[in-house]
Amino acid sequence: MMTARIWSWLGGLVIAAVATFAYGQVVTSFDASSWLRVGLFAVVGIAGTLSVFLFPQFKQHRAVVLAIWIPAIVLRLLLLPTAVSDDVSRYLFEGKLIRADVSPYAQTADAEALVPYRDGQWEAMNHKDKPTAYPPLAELAFAAVGGVSYQLMAYKIVFVLADLLTLAAVLQLLRRRGMALAYSGLYALNPIVLIAYAGEAHFDSLMMAALVWALCAAEAGRTQLAVVLVSIATGIKWITLPLIPFFAGKRLVLGGVISVGVLLLPAVYFIDSLEPLLRGLFAFGGTRSFNGLLYDCLLLGAGLSRSVCSGIVAVLFASIILWRWLWRDRAPLECHLRWILGALIVLSPTVHFWYLAWILPFVCLRPSLPWVTFSLTGGVYLCVWMNEPWGLALWQQYLFWGPFVMACVYELWSTKGRVVWPVSRRDSARVDHDVAVVIPTLNAAAELPAALASIERQSVAVEEVIIVDAGSTDGSVAIAERSGLPVRELTSARGRGLQIAAGIEAARADWVMVLHADAQLAPNAVEFLLRAVAVNRDMIGGAMGQRFADENPELLPIELLNDLRAVFSRTAFGDQVQFFHRETAFRSALMPKQPLMEDVESSWRTRELGVFLFLNQPCLVSHQKWNPKEWLKRFRLVMRIVSKYRWARLRGRRQAEALSEALYAEYYSVRK
Repeated sequence: MMTARIWSWLGGLVIAAVATFAYGQVVTSFDASSWLRVGLFAVVGIAGTLSVFLFPQFKQHRAVVLAIWIPAIVLRLLLLPTAVSDDVSRYLFEGKLIRADVSPYAQTADAEALVPYRDGQWEAMNHKDKPTAYPPLAELAFAAVGGVSYQLMAYKIVFVLADLLTLAAVLQLLRRRGMALAYSGLYALNPIVLIAYAGEAHFDSLMMAALVWALCAAEAGRTQLAVVLVSIATGIKWITLPLIPFFAGKRLVLGGVISVGVLLLPAVYFIDSLEPLLRGLFAFGGTRSFNGLLYDCLLLGAGLSRSVCSGIVAVLFASIILWRWLWRDRAPLECHLRWILGALIVLSPTVHFWYLAWILPFVCLRPSLPWVTFSLTGGVYLCVWMNEPWGLALWQQYLFWGPFVMACVYELWSTKGRVVWPVSRRDSARVDHDVAVVIPTLNAAAELPAALASIERQSVAVEEVIIVDAGSTDGSVAIAERSGLPVRELTSARGRGLQIAAGIEAARADWVMVLHADAQLAPNAVEFLLRAVAVNRDMIGGAMGQRFADENPELLPIELLNDLRAVFSRTAFGDQVQFFHRETAFRSALMPKQPLMEDVESSWRTRELGVFLFLNQPCLVSHQKWNPKEWLKRFRLVMRIVSKYRWARLRGRRQAEALSEALYAEYYSVRK
């Protein structure tokens, strides 16, 4: 059945496909000067991002996988006609030198000694007067590809295949975390990735494939293989060098030996010209700058010298590495990778748009508003081809970096800095966890049987089901008692927040899921939660997701807005099935004892304490509260109440809690 969600999802993919096709036709030269190029980048970014959150619920896992892979491959094929970057000419020429037993490190490309090797690729390459900064393994890879086919397209095909290999690793990591595979679209459908690899053919995709599969190996307990893979990534591009100790972990000495061996082996081929290699690396990193966020602020804004700017960013980067190393047991490995790669991008003197692709596989694992903004603004980089001299005007840099900076400020403000310093839950070393389900009830006899049946159908059994009743007169409690589940009944004063708080306090399990009586858990909901718990040692709460039982087109915007809010503002509504680490929730009073807005308040308390994660594994919710004929009226009511509560919350928790009583009366009086 073709629902509004499926049509909308397909529409987004079609728009992305048309835009990528148009981009490939417009960019017949890598330095093509066109505002259309910038606009098409943004169109792909918007359409691709929305497609992630409009992803349909397929009944078969095979359909889910095909719905991810087919668009990813098609978009890349549509971009193959795009003109490659002039960097690829350097790959070809230097690979040619290696096959002729000439080291590309021994001299610059414009040296007289290399005149016999000059060809059309030499003419097209950039910075002929600068020494190469590519590591030995990358140079050998260039030589190998060129040996098969001395064509630009050969490199593009190899780099796209590596890009798809990265996507395969991202899907495996999402599956291990119990998160929606649709999140992979933040990488697979991202214009940064598409244009960087399928369009301009940058070799960074080789590095990323090795790095992301290294993370897969590390999480599978294969430490030595992980070190080998991250060392291969480093041998392709130096930026992953600081990550090697994090993969080695407690086996630091053994990891160091393995890594040195992997890095030295290809270097032996260039043993006579390693000293120029190091000089070339320093020349690239210490004497040039372009579009660096902090570096340009120091260099151009504060007027500091290059040596001082380089020293400042180097100290800051080293400090971040040290901080993450000291925190290595308090957060999962991918969290450290995201911080270090993110810091490298923010602190780097030079930032090209394809550098942003370094962090995107890890953004899929924890979607982040700041990095997603580049899906829209990253195309501003392409203005360099419209400016004389080459580069970005100040206002263009504002457009490139501004939304990212504002989103970072929002995350710091909304989490009270906990996005940087989250608390850790006390059972982080445990392997086995159990789950309790808390159901607040009040005359829920009509809906409760379906909710209980969904718990019985779970692929992993729950520890207990806690029914917290607020004085039902329709036999709700008796229905719960007749189920075959391990049920406990509690009584509480009326008010969903009071009821849920009582259930959390009484629970004996490690984790608590809050299920409304008119909702149903997805068959694998508990399993998904336990997968997320096993990998995310710093997670203290979050939400599953929600879909209405009746797929009315009018309700699709509500579902979409709910998902976007839960992902990017870490704020979930109760019918999105919230979950909490029980001890942390009880000790820190994450669930407020108030009659209304308890879901929003508990989300904010969670994000202000630690990691809130939205799994995007939707559970089924009754649509009865959303009459298709009056859904807009109810939407305005909800937005009005949430806005009033938000303003009160800005003045403090007590003011918001006091307002909750009045909002409760307003909400239910309007509903009647």
